Amino acid sequence: MKTLNMLALAALAGAGIGALAVERIHAQSAKPPAAYYVVEIDVANEDIYNKQWSPKADETIRAAGGVYLVRSANIERIEGAAPKRLLITKWDNLDKLTSWRESDAYMKTLPLLDKAVRSVRSYAVEGVN
Repeated sequence: MKTLNMLALAALAGAGIGALAVERIHAQSAKPPAAYYVVEIDVANEDIYNKQWSPKADETIRAAGGVYLVRSANIERIEGAAPKRLLITKWDNLDKLTSWRESDAYMKTLPLLDKAVRSVRSYAVEGVN
């Protein structure tokens, strides 16, 4: 009888530990993945881009929690056409990126961007957890 009680207690403890482990795994996967904002730019006016638009846009990105991962015009083409300039910023999640992108602070920089570039192609992508 004692052995049976011990086995029942061990099975109950194992089930409890298993339930806790599943709950922890669930909680970890519930965190939204990081988001990346990728921008391909063809600059027409370096002066406006570097001295006016870029510092203002940088300020809004940093204030909203974005972090630059790539910011370069030194791009090596492997397949297809390479962009002239590439920016990649990382955000905690897609909602934070979208909030920044739609913010008044960033929107106010767009008229300068329009004067500085020939073309812009941008998109957001979620990373993996």
